[in-house]
Amino acid sequence: MSSIIYGIHPVKEALISASVPIQKIMVSVRASSPALRSIIDLAHQKRIPLIFVEKESLDRMTKGGQHQSVIALLKETRYADLNEILNRPKQDSSKALLLILDGIQDPQNLGSLIRTGLGCGVHGILIPKDRAVGITPAVAKVSAGAVSHMPVARVTNIATTIDDLKKEGIWIYGASAEAKDRIFDLDLTMDLAIVIGAEGKGIRPLVKKKCDRLFSIPMKGSVSSFNASVSGGMILYEVMRQRTLRRGL
Repeated sequence: MSSIIYGIHPVKEALISASVPIQKIMVSVRASSPALRSIIDLAHQKRIPLIFVEKESLDRMTKGGQHQSVIALLKETRYADLNEILNRPKQDSSKALLLILDGIQDPQNLGSLIRTGLGCGVHGILIPKDRAVGITPAVAKVSAGAVSHMPVARVTNIATTIDDLKKEGIWIYGASAEAKDRIFDLDLTMDLAIVIGAEGKGIRPLVKKKCDRLFSIPMKGSVSSFNASVSGGMILYEVMRQRTLRRGL
């Protein structure tokens, strides 16, 4: 079965994006709403085939997910090329901001990080090909359409990729609960890639050694660390805050 995106907002964002290859749109034959009508109109404009089916068919395809009466069937997922991501900050003359996810396996975390990254100005996200979640329907759903606009590259080796990024003048900062440096004490306004490790395990030792600097997020209470997507949100917002202040906006 083809990969799918479901839900009114994710499907509409996929239709708007030029980078999401849609095979066809499936709509519940009995559904009717202005939001759904706009999706149908967009599909007609882009000459994407529309198929009207019973709601039960959509229920089966999404395994009970909240499809809101619409599903987009996708062609094979297109991942971005690393060079494509590296060119993005050059195009708008901004400092690079990349997110490296070292083994995230929970679709909820990846989807949330894609959505947060888009809102905080991340130019692209790098994930490993093995032992990590990729762009799945669940990830697309959680991202609320952001996956249609955020370049995600799958790389064979995170450690080797970090070496390539350093050659481009990009600093590598890793989030580690044991680090003495606090994120609020660091300058985050240079060309930068933030590394976030896997749930429960953190950054792998070899990748950690490749980082130029490690930092922690101060916290209180008995829990030793935050959830990966929550940590990512706080980190990226601090980067955006510092860069906004630096620009004087």
